[in-house]
Amino acid sequence: MSAPSTHHHRHQLHHPAPHRHETWRERLLGYATVTATAALVWFWAANQTKQTSEVSFRLHFVPGSIENQFVGPDEPLMVRVQFSGSSSAVESAVEAVNGRTIDVAVGTCGIPSESGGHDVALADVIARIAAVADAGASVRSVQPPSTAVAVETAVRREATVTARFANARTAGQTTIEPAMVQVVVPATLAERLPASLVVDAMLTTEMLAHLEPGRRHQVEVPLSLPAELATIIGRARIDPSTARIVFTLTSTDATLTLKQVAVQIAAATGELAGRSVSLAHNDEFLHEVVLAGPQDALRSIERGEAKVIAIVHLAREDFARRTDRKEVSVWLLPAGVRVVSVNGVTTNAPSVGVEIVGVDNTGLKNLGSKNLGSETSGLGNSGK
Repeated sequence: MSAPSTHHHRHQLHHPAPHRHETWRERLLGYATVTATAALVWFWAANQTKQTSEVSFRLHFVPGSIENQFVGPDEPLMVRVQFSGSSSAVESAVEAVNGRTIDVAVGTCGIPSESGGHDVALADVIARIAAVADAGASVRSVQPPSTAVAVETAVRREATVTARFANARTAGQTTIEPAMVQVVVPATLAERLPASLVVDAMLTTEMLAHLEPGRRHQVEVPLSLPAELATIIGRARIDPSTARIVFTLTSTDATLTLKQVAVQIAAATGELAGRSVSLAHNDEFLHEVVLAGPQDALRSIERGEAKVIAIVHLAREDFARRTDRKEVSVWLLPAGVRVVSVNGVTTNAPSVGVEIVGVDNTGLKNLGSKNLGSETSGLGNSGK
């Protein structure tokens, strides 16, 4: 019987792994992750919170087709709108319209494009404006809540362009490009247009101020209806709206010839005591007086709104010598106007005949006096 064999088993000892400590980077990353998650949750919740905000801006109703429509009212309409929605939506809507003028074409945003008057609910219109719709805000209220929009069909008429110069003279040929344009008016006003239609290309004083006389110039000028026609028509467009005027400038002053201008005598009040003063019979008026100056000032003379008077001033020496002829020394003229010539002679100081006569105590020859200011008085024909 054999002895049992003895087996020695080698037992391997398993020691637990040592505890691993988090590094500071790992801790920082963990804190950051928690903070970012909390911030995202807060931001999402804030954006979902409903809020309201009021804002003012202008709505301007414009034609859907500039070619064949007129739209009223002409002036933009001020509105005050209350938006509601999430914080981000309301802020975006307010930023898009605040203080601005928003053009809205008829035929869009629920506004009819057919001719006639239309009562438009502004909340619907504003909600459909692209910037508001994209923001996602709702229109809670509008003041005013509605407005009337008028749509009119336009008609076109051909017109001739006329160049007008505010205070200038030209030489040679003046070229206008284009020479013909179209005037666009509402169909209801077309019958008020004259058979022969003219529009003005007015070169103003400001346009001409920097141009050198004696040279050929080219100026792009806005076109307009004559004032009297614009008053009748009111609403009109001109297509194209400008014309190119090519001209040779000789002078920046316009001219006006008056057939006659009244002459008055002026003297210190004390010098007239005991004397009679009169103009020679043929010198009570000056003839063919040519004036130059701004067009507007000359037109005021033509219309009788401004007076032109030639004044002969008699000094003490004139009375002592009994002067019988004296030059015009002062002209009463609108600002910017000057005298170029009188009766074909280039002068602004023509002479006239005067008669100075002493009077007796009865005053039979005293012609009286007319004040020409606080310090002077005048005698003679006023031309009125």
